[in-house]
Amino acid sequence: MGVSTSKSLGCSVPSEWLKRRVIGFAHQGGALEAPASTIFAMCNAERAGVGGLEVDVHRSLDGELIVLHDKRTDASTQRRARIAELTWNELSQLDNAYWFTKESKSSDPDLNEVQNYNYRGLAPMDSRFGIARLGDVLGNFSNMVINIDIKDSNYSQEPYEDLVIGEILRFNAVDRVIVASFNDSSLNEVRKQYPDISTSAGPGEIAEFYFTLLASPKEAVDIAAESPYVAFQIPRYYGEIELVTLQFVEAAHSAGKAVHVWTIDDEKQMEDLLRLGVDGIMSDRPSLLARSLKKHSVLYRL
Repeated sequence: MGVSTSKSLGCSVPSEWLKRRVIGFAHQGGALEAPASTIFAMCNAERAGVGGLEVDVHRSLDGELIVLHDKRTDASTQRRARIAELTWNELSQLDNAYWFTKESKSSDPDLNEVQNYNYRGLAPMDSRFGIARLGDVLGNFSNMVINIDIKDSNYSQEPYEDLVIGEILRFNAVDRVIVASFNDSSLNEVRKQYPDISTSAGPGEIAEFYFTLLASPKEAVDIAAESPYVAFQIPRYYGEIELVTLQFVEAAHSAGKAVHVWTIDDEKQMEDLLRLGVDGIMSDRPSLLARSLKKHSVLYRL
């Protein structure tokens, strides 16, 4: 499946991220197959065969970059607290698989309750089930593309874009990372400090491209082509609006931008998106995603 372009929108612009297709990203390491955001989940995704990981990053009280989706530890560990109020020493003692459940085949309800928490209690002795740091991910998965989503910076705590950049440089990972954020200012700060690090389009940039595309496809392509981001990372639908259409994908490609879609856990939707020509899919089911990409011979690996 080649890169889709539209002659009416002009020639496509060469882009490294358009060559990297189709990237299968394990969302939070594959949150439906293993405890989210754990090294164990990421190892599971790597074994499944996907080429990328999606991780969310927060800053601890003492400046460590913590890989967890929420700004609080409540959803996955035994402790109720904000990440920004805990030190790494405190965070490293938590069980990040505490609330993870798998379906049990037992007919005994009491036994089900016990068996469902498959990995509870293994951390902190087994650090694969504890809370990970960004450096742990960059260091252990050097053969995978890493999507780093900066959370909460500039809102509820001291900005930490410089720390993210520092870790990317420390692990010589500039060529295999893409930085994302729902905070436009975080993306602009990364671009300002280190322009060679790839970033996705922020919410404002996505909205600008989408609404311009409705009115003038050529103008939308021109705007995107001159913009610093390398990819649009978007849901297939935003409410009742279908964002990922053939027109959107072709216009993005004409501007030299990749299209990564989240979070897709259904095989039919994966197939639909591949037919549209997307360049990456994020899923909580990396095993299913890898099978789908292999089936279509479009699985990308570094």
